[in-house]
Amino acid sequence: MRLQDVTSFVVASLALSTTVCALEPMTDRDLSDVSGQAFITIDTSSYNQGTGNWSGDYEFTKVNLGMELETVFNIDELRVSRFDRDAYVDGTVPVTDDDRNIILNADGSAQVYDSDIIINNFALGRVDNYNDAANAEYVPFLAKNPYIELAYKIENGEKRISGLRVGFEQAQGDLSGDIISLTGKVEGEIRGDAAIVYNQNCPGAGFFNCAALALAQGTEIYTQVDLVDGATGDGADSLNVAYLKRASWFGVPNGRSFDSDEGGLIASLVPLLTTADDCEVTGTPGCFRTSIYQSIYIGDRDASFEDGSASGVFISMQTESVPWEDLSGVPGTDRVLTDQGAYMNIARYQSGNETKYPLYLTLEEATNGTQRVATCVGRLKGC
Repeated sequence: MRLQDVTSFVVASLALSTTVCALEPMTDRDLSDVSGQAFITIDTSSYNQGTGNWSGDYEFTKVNLGMELETVFNIDELRVSRFDRDAYVDGTVPVTDDDRNIILNADGSAQVYDSDIIINNFALGRVDNYNDAANAEYVPFLAKNPYIELAYKIENGEKRISGLRVGFEQAQGDLSGDIISLTGKVEGEIRGDAAIVYNQNCPGAGFFNCAALALAQGTEIYTQVDLVDGATGDGADSLNVAYLKRASWFGVPNGRSFDSDEGGLIASLVPLLTTADDCEVTGTPGCFRTSIYQSIYIGDRDASFEDGSASGVFISMQTESVPWEDLSGVPGTDRVLTDQGAYMNIARYQSGNETKYPLYLTLEEATNGTQRVATCVGRLKGC
């Protein structure tokens, strides 16, 4: 249901006369002819299997909105969870310049962004033919069954609110913005021909590597990309945390390699030749500022909403550690462990028998970034 449809329905309902809207009793025969489903449902659950910061008793109240949303909207600045953090405490990473050097404060300490999530010119959906007002076409961001969930922690017989999250059962469409700072999990997959790595690095990558990469041209390679520490190239695993906080770089974390589904000796050498180290993969930059990805498509753009939408997408805010239920459907997952502050979850999800990524990039897009789709009539951004 479109938001404007909801508004039209409300206005039309209010316009009806009191005679038409009068409440009248229904007979059993009338009731037998009526069927339907509640627009809003409420689920409650509890959890006490956590350890460490997530130990203890939790209760959750989830308000499910039985809606299908289509929306195109713009926000000048999305800034969530502004408070002090210190670099390299609980996964917080420092601010760096374009050369990956840490920017220092006057007292010599490493700077960190002042908010967990900062996205300027944030938008969902897009506008095709944006320079032609007469023929401009809105292509909405699609979402199904949005929900609002409250988390409570119980201690000494007292219940207190410890977190709030807003998410979608399914989501698909364009997300745009100047991404400055992200906290949480943003996972994607990049794929492309090994020839791209060869063309960008050889002969500088060494005789053996270049010879093998030359033979591997035409072989499709792929790897997972995540938020990384721009100063070191480390991902969350290297820092022994569940996720990074206030990250501004995206790429292949140290120690991760490309892979290939093709057979043969050359394809089998791909992982050995493409291990990331200090934000490089065989001489190719492996880390990139999040701001170069001006628009990213959530889900599979080549599939229908039912087949290509991403599940488990949400944004949350916590006053303390909260183990949210993992709604991605990925086998073996149970909880999304979040700390104090804000958290954005755009992570892997299950579609049938296949685990998919919410973001897909070509090697060229990963290296060069993605252009912003228009989100306003007459302008690319800043309506």
